[in-house]
Amino acid sequence: MKGLKKIFANFDLKELKNYLFLSVLILLLIIAISKIKITEAKYETAKDASIAPDFAFFIVDVSTQNASIRLDNIVPSATPRTYTFQVSNFKDGKRANVDLTYSIEVITTTNLPLNIKLYKGLTAGGEEDYTYTITQNDDDVYFKHLLYDDVSTMYYNANATDNYTLWIDFPLPSSSSSSAPSSSSMVHEEAYAGTIELIDIEIRAEQVVAS
Repeated sequence: MKGLKKIFANFDLKELKNYLFLSVLILLLIIAISKIKITEAKYETAKDASIAPDFAFFIVDVSTQNASIRLDNIVPSATPRTYTFQVSNFKDGKRANVDLTYSIEVITTTNLPLNIKLYKGLTAGGEEDYTYTITQNDDDVYFKHLLYDDVSTMYYNANATDNYTLWIDFPLPSSSSSSAPSSSSMVHEEAYAGTIELIDIEIRAEQVVAS
């Protein structure tokens, strides 16, 4: 006991308090940094895995699949609309047993002066690999076709998923301000009231034929 008293007597109480305070501070800092790293890791995982697409296509065989978007009561806006969709070669444990290529075509009516773009990925932006054409049917109805130029391949021996973003812009009149509606923009809204635009996304899957 006398030995312990002698040891503690050699400690400076003020220095001991400073040492303990510094140790606690360092420990709290380590815990905070660990929590930040864990949160970042969880966020990255969620960002990549939990984004639900608006549409999903499953190509496990040669087929043509469609999904439609109905735009009604849409008015000119400074903010474009975006829709995401996925193309996968597996579903419910079943995967395509042959290599498949697929093409994407977006077909729209021409009722509204829309600007439409298609991007590969979960965000709009990047290369614009598509071609526009206009067709007319027997009823004199016009359609705009956006054909994605990059034909993708999915191989039978691995699960694969591709993501796409459809960007739809109904621009304001050039004289309009994005901060306050002008008389011309309100006239445009009245002119397009009740107009419906139909957008069809078509996926065509074909078997890869060895050359």
